[in-house]
Amino acid sequence: MSIPERVLLTGDPDRAALFAESLLRQPELLSRSRGFMVYRGLFEDVPVGIVSHGIGGPSALIVVEELNMIGARKLVRVGTAGSLTPDLRVGDIIVAKGAGLSCGGGGLSLYYPPSVCPVPSPDPEFTLALLSKAASEGLSPRLALVFSSDSFYAEDESFSGRLRSLGFSAVEMECGPLLSLANLRGLRASCMLVISNVVGHAESPPNQGVLREALLKAAKVALKALVSLKP
Repeated sequence: MSIPERVLLTGDPDRAALFAESLLRQPELLSRSRGFMVYRGLFEDVPVGIVSHGIGGPSALIVVEELNMIGARKLVRVGTAGSLTPDLRVGDIIVAKGAGLSCGGGGLSLYYPPSVCPVPSPDPEFTLALLSKAASEGLSPRLALVFSSDSFYAEDESFSGRLRSLGFSAVEMECGPLLSLANLRGLRASCMLVISNVVGHAESPPNQGVLREALLKAAKVALKALVSLKP
């Protein structure tokens, strides 16, 4: 199996199906092995892939390694994140300017010698393209630092307070590992995230319609940025 060099990644397999069926022309499901959905299709007449990577760094790393083996070279993650600041609300969109992670976390401990930390930084041209295409769609995403956690349920108020004091605006689970591996393998990658909740605050579940529309808007912007990159 081969894949286009431009790939949009998302954690949820149902979300991968939503993006492919809503935004691609001639979407084709190539694989659904172990729940990892792999789609191929056209966006603005350019071949692209849409692939689900599952939950957490180790799962995302497996997917990225295998995508690299079959031809992917430009990757953008579109997913959700929890807000760490009161001014980021459900449905807001952020673009990661960098991603932190625990030392040795995210499934990366065997990739680097003990004295060397990963480099979870996005491709600058790709990141600028995301911001530019968002503006052309009437969106104003926040450029922000995100933290990639290995433990979904560790995100209580004390945890989020520590992260907030270190300059992080949101928390999720895959950007740090994805960006680190992309730099290690010579791939170009960036991340665009939709806020799905405010960490440490008891709130009613988010309106799924609002979240769905925000994710579709983010995915459309991400695909526009993806196809705008030069080979």
